[in-house]
Amino acid sequence: MSVFGNMRLTKKLSTWSALLVAAPLVLAGCGSGSDDDGAVTFRFANSPTALSLVRIADELGYWDNAGVRPEYVGPATAVPAVQLLDQGAIDIATGMFNNDIDGKVKGFKFTAIASSMLDLPDMPHMAYFTKAGSDITKENLKAIEGKTIGLSGSNSCTDLVIKRYLQNNGVDLNKVNFLELKNELIAPAIERGEVDLGVFHPPLVGVLQSQPDKFTQAFTSFEDWGPLGGQAPYVASNAWLQKYPDAARAFVGVIAKTANWANAHPKESAEIAGKTTGYPVEQTTNWHYAPNALLDKASLQLWWDLVEEVGEPLPGSENLKPEDVATNAFNPYAKSADLLESQEDNTEIVTDEQNDGIFKTHLVDIEGLEK
Repeated sequence: MSVFGNMRLTKKLSTWSALLVAAPLVLAGCGSGSDDDGAVTFRFANSPTALSLVRIADELGYWDNAGVRPEYVGPATAVPAVQLLDQGAIDIATGMFNNDIDGKVKGFKFTAIASSMLDLPDMPHMAYFTKAGSDITKENLKAIEGKTIGLSGSNSCTDLVIKRYLQNNGVDLNKVNFLELKNELIAPAIERGEVDLGVFHPPLVGVLQSQPDKFTQAFTSFEDWGPLGGQAPYVASNAWLQKYPDAARAFVGVIAKTANWANAHPKESAEIAGKTTGYPVEQTTNWHYAPNALLDKASLQLWWDLVEEVGEPLPGSENLKPEDVATNAFNPYAKSADLLESQEDNTEIVTDEQNDGIFKTHLVDIEGLEK
């Protein structure tokens, strides 16, 4: 039986959906601080069916003696995470970088401090599936004209990347219907013939790949934006960074350690991905992550280009650059606060810390920093 027909999973997801609607009210009632053992807590905007290095680190026990640990709170569906950071409702979040750009334009006070996933041909950020037997293929993209694409959001990777890919391959976007649905509803809609092409992230990519009698993978996001695609940095509120700079450094260190472990153990990390998201562990897939959690200019600049081509950039975003949003100042494996030029400069795993503290950065004032 299709995993999407499992009523218990559907009920579980529906329950979470109801909780998420109420999340903005719940978030406002919590506050970060120190536990009895002295560990600093950070409120992390967490979706129950989304992959996260924070949750993988939890499964591996990496937070146990790190001096910092997560407090999971439901993400607000109606309020951007960067706005919640600015309001002090959460402390750390992760999401598509174009939302970070918009947040900076609006004056929200947050900083990107650690990198996240990248794109590989066999471990894509997104994959696009049709119903088995469909005539929509990478070689026949024009077949999507007059048809419906199911996706989970707008002004994000889910719609921007597919729009650019289709546009660059001669498809008239005005002849394509883009239908926004919850993630868990897209595959059933494909089965029923209500959606002709669906946009999926891990862990669902693996779930659909395991059912070739029902679904066919037509192409992946790698074919549009290449190896630098998919960057969704970890961002922290400036207020939390100022109050707990050492905890922020410890956080980035754990994210780096977890990313490196996940890349070296793709099968095991995919199993954890299934365990933490509620999907069958034997079917799920995980992402590939930027080594050492180091941030670079090229994978961030890609978002400006993407939004300019097929999105709706906010006025003023053209005046920003990656260095206005992100820094390696809190990364124990960085040699300076400066962003790398590209992830091509970050191919080796670093096991020894490259600095003895936090670097000075213009993005957030940390008391006592001189370097």
